Amino acid sequence: MSGRDADPIRRRLDSLGKQLAEAQARHAPAPGPEPRSQGAALGQALRLGIELVAGVAVGGFIGWALDRFLGTAPLLMVVFLGLGATAGILNVVRTAKRMQAAAPSGKDLPSVADDDD
Repeated sequence: MSGRDADPIRRRLDSLGKQLAEAQARHAPAPGPEPRSQGAALGQALRLGIELVAGVAVGGFIGWALDRFLGTAPLLMVVFLGLGATAGILNVVRTAKRMQAAAPSGKDLPSVADDDD
């Protein structure tokens, strides 16, 4: 190929490159929440769920073991299931308060008109 034949091809390639860059810019994904923050939120939610389930499971196990040892059938298991659920809920509330205190306050967010008006 001579230099004369390469010029139209070079211009076409440059033009195609510009068109491709414009198309990619038009179809670029909109900025959203960072994947890392989504993973952190998922981790926090799983932690809260596990704390609740652990409280119920530990309470149920203690009640079951005491029932077998004392021969009181379902009485202590029901009581300790309730106590375990209560302890699990209290743990979830405490942990959620700690997470909320550690999170940014949101005072830097723009103010908007109230929806009630």
